[in-house]
Amino acid sequence: MKFKVLILMGGFLLLLAGCQSKAAAPIEINANEESCAECKMGIEELKSAAQIILKDGKPLLFDDIGCMITYLQQNSPKYQAAFIHDYQTKEWIDFDKSTFVQNSSIESPMSYGIAGFDSEEKAAQFKEKDGGELYSKEELLKAEMKSFKSGGMEHGH
Repeated sequence: MKFKVLILMGGFLLLLAGCQSKAAAPIEINANEESCAECKMGIEELKSAAQIILKDGKPLLFDDIGCMITYLQQNSPKYQAAFIHDYQTKEWIDFDKSTFVQNSSIESPMSYGIAGFDSEEKAAQFKEKDGGELYSKEELLKAEMKSFKSGGMEHGH
């Protein structure tokens, strides 16, 4: 009897493991073919691009981290993952675990001047060398994004 219970429990655990979805991964963005979900501009600079994978699996693409932050502030979407590029390595990194530096001298498509880093240490080193303000994800989501604009392009809604 114990053997049958163990087999049933094992089968149930395997079934449960099979039902769990794998973690969302960033999708490939085609430069000059995709548009920003916030400002509607074409995404030209992939190193500045960001993305959100919604709970239903739909990706939302952005040409600038600032556009993604603005979208998150205004819409509060439920998402399973969000990604930005690390300012130094240009690799996709987890937005929720990133640290940011904002400095008007950081070039970005919509002039928000936000750079993301995969560690607080790297962000602090960048800030020490190049200046700017250090932000956590939570602080960035509370920030007034219009104040970051360096006089460059404005959103064209």
